[in-house]
Amino acid sequence: MVDGRPRFRVVGVDLEEARRQRGELIEAARRGEVPVAPNLRLDSVVEQWLSRYETLVAGGLRRSRTLEAHRYYLDRHLLPRLGRRRISAITVSDVCAVIDGMRAGGCSEKTIGNALATLHSVLRYARRQGWVVDDPIAKLEADERPRPEPRRQRVLGQQEVVRLLACTSDAYRPLVATALFTGMRISELLGLIWGDVDLRAGTIHVRAQLSRAHRGVPSVRVAPKTRAAMREIPLVPQLAQLLRIHRALAPAAAAADWVFPSQTGTPLGHRNAQYRALARAAKKAGLEDGDWPPLRFHDLRHTFASHLIIDLGLDVAQVSRILGHAQITTTLSVYTHLFDDARHAQDLKARMAASAFAALLEPGADRESEGTVVAFPKRPGGRRSSARERAAARWAT
Repeated sequence: MVDGRPRFRVVGVDLEEARRQRGELIEAARRGEVPVAPNLRLDSVVEQWLSRYETLVAGGLRRSRTLEAHRYYLDRHLLPRLGRRRISAITVSDVCAVIDGMRAGGCSEKTIGNALATLHSVLRYARRQGWVVDDPIAKLEADERPRPEPRRQRVLGQQEVVRLLACTSDAYRPLVATALFTGMRISELLGLIWGDVDLRAGTIHVRAQLSRAHRGVPSVRVAPKTRAAMREIPLVPQLAQLLRIHRALAPAAAAADWVFPSQTGTPLGHRNAQYRALARAAKKAGLEDGDWPPLRFHDLRHTFASHLIIDLGLDVAQVSRILGHAQITTTLSVYTHLFDDARHAQDLKARMAASAFAALLEPGADRESEGTVVAFPKRPGGRRSSARERAAARWAT
């Protein structure tokens, strides 16, 4: 009996085994470890979980893109393998079987990790409802979990940027240039309307992003990823001039019109932007050669961040604000190596400037090095020797 109600289990025909398991159930009930609905299947729980998630998306508390990703992992990987299983009976071995099956099917470690994250969310929901009392994913050993390797962070050099822009078609060059020189996310770029762009003040106001179209649902402007994503980004004059020309040539350039529309005037889709605007230009520019993965718009964001840190020397708070990160720790975790490189370069420059070697370039007659006074020779007629001659004399000394 649990909370005054009977709980039944069918264990077979062995009476002693039934009595033993009944004793275990009584002890588990006393500890609050007996599920309320032990026969509930995973697919039924998923249906309720998705309904709740859709409500959160409608209220702006969750992102529609995240819901789409959860649906993908459920439909493609989880429900075909576990959908008809009783959720209270899913064990660590079942989870390991899912991982092994996905690996055998050629899935990447990142895909496997994302699928487990979705399953974990469903199980947490079921546990709050009292439908399960255990979390098999939490019991996975370290060597059983997926081990996704972090994607190599690509930063384009100046000559690569020049080649990329030169090989980008006229229709898409403003889009690629804006990505390179503002660091905006692709969804933020595609969600821009002309009312967000203040060419006179030289500022872009990030107020929204473009959702992804799926299953007959068109793309629309939605709230940014986080509150920190709503920000102002300064425009360099060269980019402002490029956007000014782009607007003058646009067939529709009112405040509510898209900055980067498709040929039909609808929002440019994420896939079209990636393949038509960027991938073709990158291939033509020779940026797809070597062992790098295909160039992404997010790599252009990394390139802009590198410029802010290495070239301009901005601190982490400034970089975080311009990139629209929710927390400074995110900026540090992603770009720690760039900040370290910048600090190392600045320290190296300071040490070189204070070195005796750099002092060779300074005007003056005498130099003192390691306690030894070095007198530079004079030219005939009493004139001081040139800097080049003094340096040569120092080396000779």
